[in-house]
Amino acid sequence: MAFGKVAVAPHAAVASEQPLATLAGYDVLRAGGNAFDAAVATSFSLAVTFHPAGGLGGDFFAMAYEAKAGKIHCLNSSGWSPSGLTLDLVRAKGGGQVPQFGPLTCSIPAFVAGVHEMHRKLGRSEFKGLLSAPTDYALKGFPAGEGICRSVAGAYLELSPQARAVFAPSGSPPTPGEWIRQEELGKVLSSVAERGPDGFYSGPAADAIRSILESLGVPTDASDFTEFEPEWVSPLTLDYRGTKVYEHPPNSMGATSLLILKLLSESEMPASGALSSRRIELTMEAALAAYGRRDEMLGDPRSGEIDMAGFMAGRASSEIPGSRIRSGDTTAFSVADAEGNIVSGIQSLFNHFGSRVFVPECGVMLNNRGSGFRTSGPNAVAPRKRALNTLSSVILEKDATPFLSIGTSGGDWRPMQHALFVTNAVDYSMSADANVVHPRFLWGGGRSLIVEEGYELPEAGKFDINPQPHPGRTGVCQAIEVRARFRKAVCDVRGDGVPAGF
Repeated sequence: MAFGKVAVAPHAAVASEQPLATLAGYDVLRAGGNAFDAAVATSFSLAVTFHPAGGLGGDFFAMAYEAKAGKIHCLNSSGWSPSGLTLDLVRAKGGGQVPQFGPLTCSIPAFVAGVHEMHRKLGRSEFKGLLSAPTDYALKGFPAGEGICRSVAGAYLELSPQARAVFAPSGSPPTPGEWIRQEELGKVLSSVAERGPDGFYSGPAADAIRSILESLGVPTDASDFTEFEPEWVSPLTLDYRGTKVYEHPPNSMGATSLLILKLLSESEMPASGALSSRRIELTMEAALAAYGRRDEMLGDPRSGEIDMAGFMAGRASSEIPGSRIRSGDTTAFSVADAEGNIVSGIQSLFNHFGSRVFVPECGVMLNNRGSGFRTSGPNAVAPRKRALNTLSSVILEKDATPFLSIGTSGGDWRPMQHALFVTNAVDYSMSADANVVHPRFLWGGGRSLIVEEGYELPEAGKFDINPQPHPGRTGVCQAIEVRARFRKAVCDVRGDGVPAGF
Protein backbone atom coordinates (compact mmCIF):
# COMPACT_ATOMS: atom_id res chain seq x y z
CA MET A 1 0.00 0.00 0.00
CA ALA A 2 1.26 3.51 -0.87
CA PHE A 3 0.72 6.37 1.56
CA GLY A 4 0.38 9.99 0.47
CA LYS A 5 2.54 12.94 1.50
CA VAL A 6 0.22 15.10 3.60
CA ALA A 7 0.41 18.32 5.63
CA VAL A 8 -2.67 19.27 7.66
CA ALA A 9 -2.63 22.83 9.00
CA PRO A 10 -5.20 25.19 10.54
CA HIS A 11 -4.45 28.32 8.49
CA ALA A 12 -2.59 27.99 5.19
CA ALA A 13 -0.84 25.42 3.02
CA VAL A 14 1.14 24.86 -0.18
CA ALA A 15 1.53 21.72 -2.29
CA SER A 16 3.98 21.60 -5.19
CA GLU A 17 6.11 19.05 -6.99
CA GLN A 18 9.41 20.50 -5.76
CA PRO A 19 10.28 21.00 -2.07
CA LEU A 20 12.12 24.29 -2.67
CA ALA A 21 9.11 25.69 -4.54
CA THR A 22 6.82 24.67 -1.70
CA LEU A 23 9.19 26.36 0.75
CA ALA A 24 9.20 29.59 -1.28
CA GLY A 25 5.40 29.77 -1.19
CA TYR A 26 5.29 28.80 2.48
CA ASP A 27 7.71 31.60 3.39
CA VAL A 28 5.52 34.15 1.60
CA LEU A 29 2.44 32.97 3.49
CA ARG A 30 4.29 33.12 6.82
CA ALA A 31 5.39 36.67 6.01
CA GLY A 32 1.77 37.79 5.56
CA GLY A 33 1.29 37.32 1.84
CA ASN A 34 -1.93 35.90 0.47
CA ALA A 35 -2.39 32.76 -1.62
CA PHE A 36 -1.87 34.67 -4.87
CA ASP A 37 1.44 36.09 -3.64
CA ALA A 38 2.55 32.63 -2.52
CA ALA A 39 1.53 31.23 -5.91
CA VAL A 40 3.91 33.68 -7.61
CA ALA A 41 6.86 32.54 -5.49
CA THR A 42 5.93 28.87 -5.88
CA SER A 43 5.37 29.10 -9.63
CA PHE A 44 8.58 30.98 -10.45
CA SER A 45 10.51 28.62 -8.18
CA LEU A 46 9.12 25.66 -10.11
CA ALA A 47 10.19 27.41 -13.32
CA VAL A 48 13.77 27.26 -12.01
CA THR A 49 13.93 24.00 -10.05
CA PHE A 50 11.78 22.02 -12.49
CA HIS A 51 12.63 23.99 -15.64
CA PRO A 52 12.19 21.06 -18.08
CA ALA A 53 8.54 20.75 -17.05
CA GLY A 54 7.42 24.31 -16.39
CA GLY A 55 10.02 26.96 -17.21
CA LEU A 56 9.76 30.58 -18.34
CA GLY A 57 9.50 29.43 -21.96
CA GLY A 58 6.06 27.88 -21.46
CA ASP A 59 2.44 28.55 -20.50
CA PHE A 60 0.57 29.24 -17.24
CA PHE A 61 -3.08 28.59 -16.33
CA ALA A 62 -4.79 29.16 -12.99
CA MET A 63 -8.15 28.72 -11.30
CA ALA A 64 -8.17 31.29 -8.50
CA TYR A 65 -10.81 31.66 -5.78
CA GLU A 66 -11.01 35.19 -4.33
CA ALA A 67 -12.67 34.73 -0.95
CA LYS A 68 -13.70 38.34 -0.27
CA ALA A 69 -15.52 38.49 -3.61
CA GLY A 70 -16.79 34.92 -3.40
CA LYS A 71 -15.67 34.46 -7.00
CA ILE A 72 -13.59 31.96 -8.95
CA HIS A 73 -11.41 33.62 -11.59
CA CYS A 74 -10.03 31.68 -14.54
CA LEU A 75 -6.73 32.72 -16.14
CA ASN A 76 -5.48 31.52 -19.52
CA SER A 77 -1.93 32.49 -20.41
CA SER A 78 -1.15 30.26 -23.35
CA GLY A 79 1.18 31.65 -25.98
CA TRP A 80 0.22 32.31 -29.55
CA SER A 81 2.22 31.16 -32.56
CA PRO A 82 4.75 33.55 -34.12
CA SER A 83 3.36 35.87 -36.79
CA GLY A 84 5.44 34.12 -39.44
CA LEU A 85 4.24 30.59 -38.66
CA THR A 86 1.97 29.74 -41.56
CA LEU A 87 0.47 26.46 -42.68
CA ASP A 88 2.57 26.61 -45.85
CA LEU A 89 5.74 27.02 -43.78
CA VAL A 90 4.87 24.04 -41.58
CA ARG A 91 4.08 21.88 -44.61
CA ALA A 92 7.32 22.87 -46.32
CA LYS A 93 9.63 22.45 -43.33
CA GLY A 94 7.71 19.81 -41.36
CA GLY A 95 7.40 17.18 -44.05
CA GLY A 96 3.70 17.85 -44.58
CA GLN A 97 2.70 17.58 -40.93
CA VAL A 98 3.20 19.35 -37.62
CA PRO A 99 6.34 17.97 -35.94
CA GLN A 100 6.55 17.13 -32.24
CA PHE A 101 9.76 19.04 -31.54
CA GLY A 102 11.85 21.82 -33.05
CA PRO A 103 11.35 25.51 -33.87
CA LEU A 104 8.08 24.99 -35.77
CA THR A 105 6.46 23.96 -32.48
CA CYS A 106 7.46 27.03 -30.42
CA SER A 107 4.72 29.36 -29.24
CA ILE A 108 5.53 32.76 -27.75
CA PRO A 109 6.31 32.15 -24.05
CA ALA A 110 3.31 33.15 -21.94
CA PHE A 111 4.40 32.13 -18.45
CA VAL A 112 5.86 35.42 -17.20
CA ALA A 113 2.91 37.50 -18.39
CA GLY A 114 0.42 35.06 -16.88
CA VAL A 115 1.89 34.82 -13.39
CA HIS A 116 2.38 38.60 -13.25
CA GLU A 117 -1.22 39.18 -14.34
CA MET A 118 -2.53 36.94 -11.57
CA HIS A 119 -0.53 38.99 -9.08
CA ARG A 120 -1.62 42.33 -10.58
CA LYS A 121 -5.28 41.42 -10.16
CA LEU A 122 -5.24 39.49 -6.89
CA GLY A 123 -1.90 39.78 -5.07
CA ARG A 124 -1.00 42.27 -2.35
CA SER A 125 2.73 41.86 -1.62
CA GLU A 126 5.37 43.67 -3.68
CA PHE A 127 6.01 41.64 -6.84
CA LYS A 128 9.78 42.15 -6.72
CA GLY A 129 10.15 40.47 -3.35
CA LEU A 130 8.22 37.41 -4.48
CA LEU A 131 10.95 36.62 -7.02
CA SER A 132 13.74 36.68 -4.42
CA ALA A 133 13.80 32.93 -3.73
CA PRO A 134 13.49 31.77 -7.37
CA THR A 135 16.20 34.22 -8.42
CA ASP A 136 18.49 32.85 -5.71
CA TYR A 137 17.75 29.27 -6.82
CA ALA A 138 18.83 30.23 -10.35
CA LEU A 139 21.93 32.28 -9.50
CA LYS A 140 23.25 30.28 -6.55
CA GLY A 141 21.97 26.89 -7.64
CA PHE A 142 19.98 24.08 -6.07
CA PRO A 143 20.28 20.30 -5.59
CA ALA A 144 18.58 18.41 -8.40
CA GLY A 145 15.51 16.38 -7.50
CA GLU A 146 14.57 13.06 -9.07
CA GLY A 147 12.03 14.70 -11.40
CA ILE A 148 14.49 16.99 -13.15
CA CYS A 149 17.03 14.15 -13.29
CA ARG A 150 14.51 11.91 -15.09
CA SER A 151 13.68 14.73 -17.52
CA VAL A 152 17.33 15.39 -18.36
CA ALA A 153 18.04 11.68 -18.82
CA GLY A 154 15.02 11.28 -21.10
CA ALA A 155 16.02 14.11 -23.44
CA TYR A 156 19.79 14.21 -22.96
CA LEU A 157 20.79 13.09 -26.44
CA GLU A 158 18.47 15.68 -28.01
CA LEU A 159 19.71 18.64 -25.97
CA SER A 160 22.14 21.18 -27.40
CA PRO A 161 25.65 21.42 -25.94
CA GLN A 162 24.65 24.72 -24.31
CA ALA A 163 21.61 23.10 -22.65
CA ARG A 164 23.69 20.14 -21.47
CA ALA A 165 26.19 22.54 -19.91
CA VAL A 166 23.38 23.97 -17.76
CA PHE A 167 21.30 20.89 -16.92
CA ALA A 168 24.05 18.24 -16.97
CA PRO A 169 27.11 20.18 -15.79
CA SER A 170 29.08 17.02 -14.97
CA GLY A 171 28.91 15.89 -18.60
CA SER A 172 26.24 13.23 -18.08
CA PRO A 173 22.62 13.26 -16.86
CA PRO A 174 22.58 14.45 -13.24
CA THR A 175 21.82 12.32 -10.24
CA PRO A 176 19.68 13.53 -7.31
CA GLY A 177 21.57 16.06 -5.24
CA GLU A 178 23.84 17.25 -8.05
CA TRP A 179 24.07 21.05 -8.08
CA ILE A 180 22.44 22.96 -10.96
CA ARG A 181 22.98 26.69 -11.54
CA GLN A 182 21.22 28.78 -14.19
CA GLU A 183 23.05 32.12 -14.17
CA GLU A 184 21.59 33.56 -17.38
CA LEU A 185 18.09 32.63 -16.25
CA GLY A 186 18.81 34.32 -12.92
CA LYS A 187 19.66 37.55 -14.74
CA VAL A 188 16.33 37.39 -16.56
CA LEU A 189 14.49 36.84 -13.29
CA SER A 190 16.27 39.86 -11.79
CA SER A 191 15.08 41.93 -14.75
CA VAL A 192 11.51 40.66 -14.39
CA ALA A 193 11.59 41.44 -10.67
CA GLU A 194 12.56 45.05 -11.44
CA ARG A 195 10.51 45.70 -14.59
CA GLY A 196 7.68 43.17 -14.49
CA PRO A 197 6.78 41.55 -17.83
CA ASP A 198 8.72 44.24 -19.73
CA GLY A 199 11.85 42.67 -18.27
CA PHE A 200 11.09 39.62 -20.41
CA TYR A 201 8.98 40.72 -23.38
CA SER A 202 10.72 44.04 -24.17
CA GLY A 203 14.27 43.19 -23.22
CA PRO A 204 17.26 41.08 -24.18
CA ALA A 205 15.42 37.81 -23.42
CA ALA A 206 12.76 38.41 -26.07
CA ASP A 207 15.41 39.62 -28.52
CA ALA A 208 17.42 36.43 -27.99
CA ILE A 209 14.37 34.19 -28.41
CA ARG A 210 13.31 36.02 -31.57
CA SER A 211 16.83 35.81 -32.95
CA ILE A 212 17.15 32.07 -32.48
CA LEU A 213 13.72 31.38 -33.99
CA GLU A 214 14.59 33.56 -36.99
CA SER A 215 17.90 31.72 -37.40
CA LEU A 216 16.00 28.42 -37.40
CA GLY A 217 13.62 29.55 -40.14
CA VAL A 218 10.59 30.78 -38.18
CA PRO A 219 9.85 34.48 -38.95
CA THR A 220 9.07 36.21 -35.66
CA ASP A 221 8.32 39.87 -34.94
CA ALA A 222 9.13 41.87 -31.80
CA SER A 223 5.43 42.70 -31.54
CA ASP A 224 4.68 38.98 -31.12
CA PHE A 225 6.17 39.45 -27.65
CA THR A 226 5.16 43.00 -26.73
CA GLU A 227 1.53 42.61 -27.82
CA PHE A 228 0.91 39.29 -26.09
CA GLU A 229 -1.55 39.47 -23.18
CA PRO A 230 -2.98 36.81 -20.85
CA GLU A 231 -6.73 36.39 -20.81
CA TRP A 232 -9.24 36.25 -17.96
CA VAL A 233 -12.06 34.01 -19.12
CA SER A 234 -15.29 32.68 -17.66
CA PRO A 235 -14.72 29.18 -16.28
CA LEU A 236 -16.76 26.28 -17.57
CA THR A 237 -18.87 24.62 -14.89
CA LEU A 238 -20.77 21.37 -14.49
CA ASP A 239 -22.98 20.15 -11.68
CA TYR A 240 -21.83 16.60 -11.05
CA ARG A 241 -24.23 14.95 -8.61
CA GLY A 242 -24.48 18.12 -6.51
CA THR A 243 -20.82 19.15 -6.71
CA LYS A 244 -19.90 22.07 -8.97
CA VAL A 245 -16.81 21.43 -11.08
CA TYR A 246 -14.84 24.42 -12.44
CA GLU A 247 -12.75 23.82 -15.56
CA HIS A 248 -10.96 25.91 -18.22
CA PRO A 249 -12.70 26.72 -21.52
CA PRO A 250 -11.05 26.43 -24.97
CA ASN A 251 -8.36 26.81 -26.15
CA SER A 252 -7.86 24.51 -23.14
CA MET A 253 -9.27 21.02 -23.49
CA GLY A 254 -10.85 21.31 -20.02
CA ALA A 255 -14.28 20.89 -21.63
CA THR A 256 -13.26 17.31 -22.41
CA SER A 257 -13.20 16.55 -18.67
CA LEU A 258 -16.67 17.98 -18.24
CA LEU A 259 -18.11 15.95 -21.12
CA ILE A 260 -16.68 12.76 -19.58
CA LEU A 261 -18.33 13.69 -16.27
CA LYS A 262 -21.63 14.63 -17.91
CA LEU A 263 -21.80 11.24 -19.60
CA LEU A 264 -20.87 9.47 -16.37
CA SER A 265 -23.62 11.35 -14.52
CA GLU A 266 -26.17 9.61 -16.75
CA SER A 267 -25.30 6.28 -15.10
CA GLU A 268 -24.88 5.16 -11.53
CA MET A 269 -21.28 4.52 -10.65
CA PRO A 270 -20.89 0.88 -9.63
CA ALA A 271 -21.61 0.05 -6.03
CA SER A 272 -18.97 -2.66 -6.37
CA GLY A 273 -16.42 0.05 -5.74
CA ALA A 274 -13.77 2.40 -7.02
CA LEU A 275 -11.57 -0.48 -8.25
CA SER A 276 -14.23 -2.36 -10.22
CA SER A 277 -13.99 -3.31 -13.88
CA ARG A 278 -17.42 -1.77 -14.43
CA ARG A 279 -16.06 1.62 -13.43
CA ILE A 280 -13.35 1.24 -16.05
CA GLU A 281 -15.90 0.28 -18.72
CA LEU A 282 -18.25 3.21 -17.98
CA THR A 283 -15.43 5.73 -17.84
CA MET A 284 -13.86 4.49 -21.06
CA GLU A 285 -17.16 4.78 -22.96
CA ALA A 286 -17.45 8.39 -21.82
CA ALA A 287 -13.79 9.17 -22.48
CA LEU A 288 -13.74 7.77 -26.02
CA ALA A 289 -16.69 9.95 -26.97
CA ALA A 290 -15.20 13.05 -25.33
CA TYR A 291 -11.77 12.68 -26.93
CA GLY A 292 -13.31 12.13 -30.34
CA ARG A 293 -15.35 15.32 -30.06
CA ARG A 294 -12.34 17.19 -28.71
CA ASP A 295 -10.43 16.50 -31.91
CA GLU A 296 -13.38 17.47 -34.10
CA MET A 297 -14.63 20.60 -32.34
CA LEU A 298 -12.16 22.31 -29.98
CA GLY A 299 -9.57 24.95 -30.83
CA ASP A 300 -8.83 28.63 -30.25
CA PRO A 301 -12.14 30.53 -29.90
CA ARG A 302 -10.41 33.72 -31.05
CA SER A 303 -9.85 32.07 -34.43
CA GLY A 304 -13.33 30.61 -34.93
CA GLU A 305 -16.57 30.06 -33.06
CA ILE A 306 -16.80 26.90 -30.96
CA ASP A 307 -20.20 25.27 -30.45
CA MET A 308 -19.91 24.40 -26.76
CA ALA A 309 -23.56 23.32 -26.52
CA GLY A 310 -23.02 20.99 -29.45
CA PHE A 311 -19.82 19.69 -27.91
CA MET A 312 -21.50 18.90 -24.60
CA ALA A 313 -24.32 17.08 -26.43
CA GLY A 314 -21.99 14.17 -27.19
CA ARG A 315 -23.08 10.63 -26.36
CA ALA A 316 -21.12 7.74 -24.88
CA SER A 317 -19.41 5.59 -27.49
CA SER A 318 -17.58 2.32 -27.86
CA GLU A 319 -15.87 3.50 -31.06
CA ILE A 320 -12.15 4.15 -30.66
CA PRO A 321 -11.25 7.57 -32.12
CA GLY A 322 -7.95 8.20 -33.85
CA SER A 323 -6.84 10.68 -31.19
CA ARG A 324 -3.15 11.25 -30.61
CA ILE A 325 -2.56 10.69 -26.87
CA ARG A 326 0.70 12.00 -25.46
CA SER A 327 1.71 12.42 -21.85
CA GLY A 328 3.27 15.78 -20.96
CA ASP A 329 5.95 16.91 -18.55
CA THR A 330 3.95 19.55 -16.72
CA THR A 331 3.85 20.63 -13.10
CA ALA A 332 0.82 21.68 -11.04
CA PHE A 333 0.54 23.26 -7.59
CA SER A 334 -2.08 24.41 -5.10
CA VAL A 335 -2.08 27.15 -2.46
CA ALA A 336 -4.69 28.04 0.18
CA ASP A 337 -4.42 30.83 2.75
CA ALA A 338 -6.08 31.73 6.06
CA GLU A 339 -8.49 34.15 4.35
CA GLY A 340 -9.99 31.39 2.24
CA ASN A 341 -8.25 32.30 -1.04
CA ILE A 342 -7.27 29.33 -3.22
CA VAL A 343 -5.04 28.91 -6.28
CA SER A 344 -4.98 25.83 -8.49
CA GLY A 345 -2.09 26.57 -10.86
CA ILE A 346 -0.41 24.68 -13.67
CA GLN A 347 2.55 25.45 -15.96
CA SER A 348 4.26 23.59 -18.77
CA LEU A 349 6.63 23.44 -21.71
CA PHE A 350 4.35 20.54 -22.87
CA ASN A 351 6.84 17.67 -23.30
CA HIS A 352 9.93 17.55 -21.10
CA PHE A 353 12.29 20.23 -22.38
CA GLY A 354 9.52 21.38 -24.73
CA SER A 355 10.73 21.98 -28.27
CA ARG A 356 14.34 21.17 -27.26
CA VAL A 357 15.21 24.68 -28.55
CA PHE A 358 17.38 26.28 -25.84
CA VAL A 359 18.23 29.99 -25.84
CA PRO A 360 21.62 30.23 -24.08
CA GLU A 361 21.68 34.04 -23.93
CA CYS A 362 18.74 34.01 -21.50
CA GLY A 363 18.84 30.43 -20.22
CA VAL A 364 15.30 29.64 -21.41
CA MET A 365 14.08 26.39 -22.95
CA LEU A 366 11.21 27.04 -25.38
CA ASN A 367 7.93 25.13 -25.35
CA ASN A 368 6.61 22.79 -28.05
CA ARG A 369 2.95 23.72 -27.54
CA GLY A 370 2.62 24.27 -31.29
CA SER A 371 2.95 20.51 -31.76
CA GLY A 372 -0.70 20.45 -30.73
CA PHE A 373 -1.70 22.13 -34.01
CA ARG A 374 -3.02 20.19 -36.98
CA THR A 375 -2.94 20.90 -40.71
CA SER A 376 -6.73 21.14 -40.98
CA GLY A 377 -9.85 21.60 -38.85
CA PRO A 378 -10.51 23.98 -35.95
CA ASN A 379 -7.00 23.43 -34.60
CA ALA A 380 -5.16 24.15 -37.85
CA VAL A 381 -1.89 26.11 -37.86
CA ALA A 382 -2.15 29.88 -38.36
CA PRO A 383 -0.14 32.96 -37.35
CA ARG A 384 -0.80 34.31 -33.85
CA LYS A 385 -3.12 31.44 -33.02
CA ARG A 386 -3.15 29.40 -29.82
CA ALA A 387 -2.96 25.63 -30.22
CA LEU A 388 -5.46 23.40 -28.44
CA ASN A 389 -3.86 23.25 -25.02
CA THR A 390 -3.78 20.28 -22.66
CA LEU A 391 -3.42 22.53 -19.59
CA SER A 392 -6.26 23.05 -17.13
CA SER A 393 -6.72 23.06 -13.39
CA VAL A 394 -9.75 22.31 -11.26
CA ILE A 395 -11.60 23.60 -8.23
CA LEU A 396 -14.58 21.72 -6.76
CA GLU A 397 -17.38 23.49 -4.90
CA LYS A 398 -20.15 22.20 -2.65
CA ASP A 399 -22.98 24.37 -1.28
CA ALA A 400 -21.33 27.47 -2.81
CA THR A 401 -18.08 26.74 -0.91
CA PRO A 402 -14.88 25.63 -2.69
CA PHE A 403 -13.41 22.57 -0.98
CA LEU A 404 -10.83 21.03 -3.31
CA SER A 405 -8.06 22.45 -5.48
CA ILE A 406 -6.41 19.82 -7.65
CA GLY A 407 -4.09 19.61 -10.64
CA THR A 408 -1.78 17.14 -12.31
CA SER A 409 0.79 16.56 -15.01
CA GLY A 410 -0.37 14.28 -17.80
CA GLY A 411 -0.74 15.99 -21.19
CA ASP A 412 -3.56 14.40 -23.18
CA TRP A 413 -4.35 12.18 -20.20
CA ARG A 414 -5.46 15.20 -18.15
CA PRO A 415 -9.20 15.21 -19.01
CA MET A 416 -9.46 11.59 -17.93
CA GLN A 417 -7.33 12.19 -14.84
CA HIS A 418 -9.59 15.06 -13.80
CA ALA A 419 -12.68 12.91 -14.31
CA LEU A 420 -11.15 10.25 -12.07
CA PHE A 421 -10.34 12.80 -9.36
CA VAL A 422 -13.88 14.18 -9.42
CA THR A 423 -15.55 10.77 -9.29
CA ASN A 424 -13.17 9.69 -6.53
CA ALA A 425 -14.27 12.70 -4.47
CA VAL A 426 -17.98 12.67 -5.28
CA ASP A 427 -18.95 9.06 -5.97
CA TYR A 428 -16.52 7.40 -3.58
CA SER A 429 -16.20 10.14 -0.91
CA MET A 430 -12.41 10.07 -0.94
CA SER A 431 -10.44 12.62 1.04
CA ALA A 432 -7.78 14.56 -0.86
CA ASP A 433 -4.97 12.26 0.26
CA ALA A 434 -6.89 9.08 -0.61
CA ASN A 435 -7.84 10.62 -3.96
CA VAL A 436 -4.32 11.56 -5.00
CA VAL A 437 -2.76 8.20 -4.10
CA HIS A 438 -5.61 6.06 -5.53
CA PRO A 439 -4.72 3.77 -8.49
CA ARG A 440 -5.50 5.21 -11.93
CA PHE A 441 -6.47 3.91 -15.33
CA LEU A 442 -5.88 5.95 -18.49
CA TRP A 443 -6.50 5.61 -22.20
CA GLY A 444 -3.19 5.38 -24.03
CA GLY A 445 -4.64 5.87 -27.52
CA GLY A 446 -5.82 3.19 -29.91
CA ARG A 447 -6.48 -0.05 -28.02
CA SER A 448 -4.05 0.74 -25.20
CA LEU A 449 -5.48 0.92 -21.68
CA ILE A 450 -3.01 1.78 -18.93
CA VAL A 451 -4.08 0.34 -15.55
CA GLU A 452 -2.26 0.66 -12.26
CA GLU A 453 -2.40 -2.46 -10.12
CA GLY A 454 -5.35 -2.91 -7.80
CA TYR A 455 -8.19 -2.84 -10.32
CA GLU A 456 -10.45 -5.67 -11.36
CA LEU A 457 -9.62 -5.82 -15.07
CA PRO A 458 -12.29 -5.77 -17.80
CA GLU A 459 -12.70 -8.75 -20.06
CA ALA A 460 -10.04 -9.17 -22.71
CA GLY A 461 -10.85 -8.19 -26.26
CA LYS A 462 -11.63 -4.51 -26.62
CA PHE A 463 -8.44 -3.11 -25.10
CA ASP A 464 -4.85 -4.17 -24.80
CA ILE A 465 -4.19 -3.88 -21.08
CA ASN A 466 -0.91 -2.20 -20.20
CA PRO A 467 -0.49 -3.05 -16.50
CA GLN A 468 1.48 -0.64 -14.34
CA PRO A 469 2.72 -0.91 -10.77
CA HIS A 470 1.10 1.27 -8.16
CA PRO A 471 2.19 3.98 -7.88
CA GLY A 472 3.16 4.19 -11.55
CA ARG A 473 4.00 6.90 -14.08
CA THR A 474 0.44 8.15 -14.52
CA GLY A 475 0.93 11.84 -13.77
CA VAL A 476 1.96 13.72 -10.65
CA CYS A 477 -0.91 15.36 -8.77
CA GLN A 478 -0.98 18.08 -6.11
CA ALA A 479 -4.11 19.02 -4.16
CA ILE A 480 -5.40 20.97 -1.19
CA GLU A 481 -8.62 20.12 0.61
CA VAL A 482 -10.01 23.29 2.19
CA ARG A 483 -12.29 23.03 5.21
CA ALA A 484 -13.44 25.55 7.82
CA ARG A 485 -10.92 24.40 10.44
CA PHE A 486 -8.06 23.06 8.34
CA ARG A 487 -6.24 22.90 5.02
CA LYS A 488 -4.98 19.47 3.96
CA ALA A 489 -2.17 19.74 1.40
CA VAL A 490 -1.26 16.59 -0.52
CA CYS A 491 1.65 15.78 -2.84
CA ASP A 492 1.60 12.71 -5.04
CA VAL A 493 3.79 9.74 -4.15
CA ARG A 494 4.44 9.55 -7.90
CA GLY A 495 6.60 12.70 -7.70
CA ASP A 496 9.14 14.60 -5.61
CA GLY A 497 6.74 17.04 -3.97
CA VAL A 498 6.50 17.94 -0.31
CA PRO A 499 3.51 19.84 1.14
CA ALA A 500 3.77 22.41 3.93
CA GLY A 501 1.38 24.39 6.10
CA PHE A 502 0.98 26.29 9.34
